[in-house]
Amino acid sequence: MSEFSESYHLRSDRAEDAVDLLRRAKLKGYVFEPADGWVTFLVEDAVFKPNQRIVDCSRQLLLHYVSAEDHRWGFSLFSKGKTACAYSCEWDPHLTVNDTEYCREELERLVPSADSSLLDEFEQNMRPAGYRDLNGAEVSKTFARALGLEHYDWVAYHYLERDFRFARDRRPDVIVVH
Repeated sequence: MSEFSESYHLRSDRAEDAVDLLRRAKLKGYVFEPADGWVTFLVEDAVFKPNQRIVDCSRQLLLHYVSAEDHRWGFSLFSKGKTACAYSCEWDPHLTVNDTEYCREELERLVPSADSSLLDEFEQNMRPAGYRDLNGAEVSKTFARALGLEHYDWVAYHYLERDFRFARDRRPDVIVVH
């Protein structure tokens, strides 16, 4: 089974900030407890691109992260509702890299706690020359670790929805927003 992760990460130490954001956007979701200055949350009806309602309603730094193991990965970092930094790499059906909105200086300015050595590693691998360069390269995970994200691997709305449907007590670390 291939990984299909899609998550949002709000720069905050309060889960309530993500709960409030979901409510302002009038969307259902799941919110994790804060970790390393980020609150991870998941949104219903995710489509592997940023939800404009979430972006428009956000009052804090917001990261949208996608990793579809056999197809693509990417991120968009938003500040005050505008894209501040973004990157995507797709390889299904053709290898395509879009780094026109990637700016390390802006990324480090907005996330000063980012690990520079992991960002170096990410940048060394962010422009694969071919499919062989993709094999074994976990560039998306390197990027997530560089930013200090805790919840990004195998994290998506449909995974948690399944967990809650079969056993509500499985995820006591998650807040459900209706």
